[in-house]
Amino acid sequence: MDYKLEYMTRLFAKISKKKTEAYVINRIWHQLNDDRVKFVVQQYIRRTQDKYALADLYLPQLGIFIEINEPFHKNNTEVDRIRNEEISHVTHSVPIVIDCGDVIDKDKIRWKSIEDIHSQISKVVLQIKQTIIEQGDKFIPWDGGSTLSVEYHRKKGYLKVEEFEYVRTIDEAFAIFGAKAKHRGFLRVAGASVPDKPNEIVWCPNSAHRIWCNELSEDGLEIREYNKNEQARGSHVERYLSDNQRRVTFFREEDELGFRFYRFVGVFELNKDKSEKENKCVWERISDYYQL
Repeated sequence: MDYKLEYMTRLFAKISKKKTEAYVINRIWHQLNDDRVKFVVQQYIRRTQDKYALADLYLPQLGIFIEINEPFHKNNTEVDRIRNEEISHVTHSVPIVIDCGDVIDKDKIRWKSIEDIHSQISKVVLQIKQTIIEQGDKFIPWDGGSTLSVEYHRKKGYLKVEEFEYVRTIDEAFAIFGAKAKHRGFLRVAGASVPDKPNEIVWCPNSAHRIWCNELSEDGLEIREYNKNEQARGSHVERYLSDNQRRVTFFREEDELGFRFYRFVGVFELNKDKSEKENKCVWERISDYYQL
């Protein structure tokens, strides 16, 4: 199946139980009628140190966030206002809100008419089209699976966490840097040295590894790496305490739509104090950007 077709099929299947949200997003997609624009649903946004939000719809090429509010959202209008202000502060983009209903009083709600909802959607679609026009040559079309390719990343010339950089395999992650995979018997090592950059490796941890635990924190700022065999952990930590290794990291994960990829999550260094205290390698992100 064509990647874009499979992607959008899975996207609509994922939101199918959220009837109003599914209807609005479907209508935006069809009215826009431009498959150069990538849709992302339930986009994770770190609002503050201890709070996050999931945007109903995100258009990453345009930096547009869209919230679809059903009537019951109005019971917490002040909460919604603060939430959107925090999202704006973090993303530098004011969320577009499509209101599907009103609160009459504390216990009663009223849905807006379909004509009203359609009118709001049409305005959003016009705004999306206008943003594409304003970007001009800077607009990078969503080209399906090609954005996963080694050639795409090399041509782009950099990796950035917030731009959701993916590759399909460890070999492809290594190939971006011209790094060579090493093998131990039939196993492929998850790290490879970056040519001409001492103490720098490309690392592709897997949270489902049968021997190693690799845990990416919710905010993406730390990775804990340790052997499932407690007796073997100490020697592994000791190995890296005297090292100054930097790890350009692609974390293996399953995305919201069930696709399995290696996602660029940043450049990490060992926090030696935490590692000694926890008897685990605690890697901390030092950069969300890497210049190729």
